[in-house]
Amino acid sequence: MKLNAEHVTHPAARRLLRAETARCADCRAEADAAALDDIAPDGVFASLLRGFALVRAEQWRNRHTRYPINVYDLAPPDEGRRMAIPTREVARLCVVEGRAGSNVTIQDALVEFSLLGDADQARVLDDVVDAILEEEG
Repeated sequence: MKLNAEHVTHPAARRLLRAETARCADCRAEADAAALDDIAPDGVFASLLRGFALVRAEQWRNRHTRYPINVYDLAPPDEGRRMAIPTREVARLCVVEGRAGSNVTIQDALVEFSLLGDADQARVLDDVVDAILEEEG
């Protein structure tokens, strides 16, 4: 499968997505560690989180959507309830902006993510990756 994931721009983040699609457990473990170690605003996790927010915004918006809006508020009620609690908290802090909802602010979400424990960070990373790849088909 060819990886599109146009919203994910960091090379290491794209490698993580490729490792997931290839179902390479060792590759994914290494890539996960890199993502969890690099949560800087221009880092691996930030690229994945930005991609997650933009993918979900595209998927969940409708003709009545007004920006700015946080990703969690865009979620249909069933989707919002299915999100893991730490993912929900991070999604509440991802703000989709711009006239067409094509920009996202994630600084506060990165701070929230950095305060989570290791298990919760791993869960959020899994949820973010799953959401991005769900759109890949």
